[in-house]
Amino acid sequence: MNRVYRDINDGLREELLQALGRHRFRLWFRDTTVVDVGERGLTLAVPTDVHRTWLQFTYGDVLQEACEQVLGEGVTVTLRVSAEQEARRVLREQLPHRPDGWEELLKRRAAPESLETFVAAGTSSRFPLMVLRQLRDGGAVRGATTFFLHGACGAGKTHLLRGLYADIIRRRPGDAIYMTARRFTQRYVTAVRAKEVDALRAFELDLTSRRLILIDNVDELASREATQAALVRLQERCCGSDTRLVLAGRSHPGEVAGFSQRLRSRLLGGIVLGVALPNRERLGDILVDRAARVGAKLDETVREAILDRTSSVRGAVAILDRWAAAAVEVGRPLGVAWLEELAPSVAATAREEVIRRAKDVVAGHFAIHRGLLDEPTKVRSAREPRRVAMYLVYRACALPLTELGAAFGLRSHSSVSRAIREMREQRTRDAGMEQLVDGLLAKM
Repeated sequence: MNRVYRDINDGLREELLQALGRHRFRLWFRDTTVVDVGERGLTLAVPTDVHRTWLQFTYGDVLQEACEQVLGEGVTVTLRVSAEQEARRVLREQLPHRPDGWEELLKRRAAPESLETFVAAGTSSRFPLMVLRQLRDGGAVRGATTFFLHGACGAGKTHLLRGLYADIIRRRPGDAIYMTARRFTQRYVTAVRAKEVDALRAFELDLTSRRLILIDNVDELASREATQAALVRLQERCCGSDTRLVLAGRSHPGEVAGFSQRLRSRLLGGIVLGVALPNRERLGDILVDRAARVGAKLDETVREAILDRTSSVRGAVAILDRWAAAAVEVGRPLGVAWLEELAPSVAATAREEVIRRAKDVVAGHFAIHRGLLDEPTKVRSAREPRRVAMYLVYRACALPLTELGAAFGLRSHSSVSRAIREMREQRTRDAGMEQLVDGLLAKM
């Protein structure tokens, strides 16, 4: 399906979803797709004669109105039975129907994590891989206690940390610990709130008893002075011992504005390793390798279709993972058309992907229609979800306020600034809101 047909198809599906609701849409319209668009006519493929007859006599008016909303008044709608759509319907019955089912399938089909599965984006990314292999195998860079990986979203930092952790615990369980900066903060705050010296000592002892401490997303500690001080103390306790700290963040430690001078100097005093984003060709190699590890063969046509669909590394990997899991599950290769089925809403860029995920998790949590988050609305039940969604995007990728506002239909950055400020104040005085935001960020 070309881009024009896909846009028309997506618009038509959105109109039908609003008119019919999710249940009736999935029952009768999920297997319809745009196959031809003329000057005044639109042709939809349906799987069976039963579908064609039922849609014409039961939902004909609804379908006509939805098509006119997308293409304008006077458009004619033709339904055509398609053997390809029927084959797709039968095949889909073998795949999960719910998000939690997909999560279970992806978990079951995922290849074991390892440093050996990391495909370096180029020469600059091979050195960090070499250093981590040396740490895994018991070697150490003389005089270095702290190692800091930095790179853009999708460069592979989390893959490297989780692969290093998996390799080590397969050999010696308990020799390493992996956590996100958020989890590190939660454990530290829990120990402090216990108001017992032994609790804080136990927290630090549990970490320093490991050979490697791996902490991801460290730049999320920006402006958290107490947690930064705890990380500095942890680094000081590691000095002169066999314990090594391996940290990862999106930015170079010298460029994170919210780091204290003491933490920044400690991080810069260690070894700083840059991880580069892959170009299109290298990303294609990563997708082929990732598919092969779960037993699926990715042909060139599907690979190029994935790369054309999104420039985001995470977006491409998300599509590939679902495609590969589905192909292995049904026991046959799936063509390009299945990308529409498996990942219809993956965004074109990393920032768009963050915005999409934020809106999806907020709409799901508050049980509201996702469209209420796209434009300003007077619906009272949507006010708090909109503020929460904007704050999640702000925390996840630090968009400029003007660009953040545009993603939610706001023209003035002052409205966004006020929403962000109100969310910060609410998090400070309301522990429930803080827990909610952290939970939604984890889902993203």
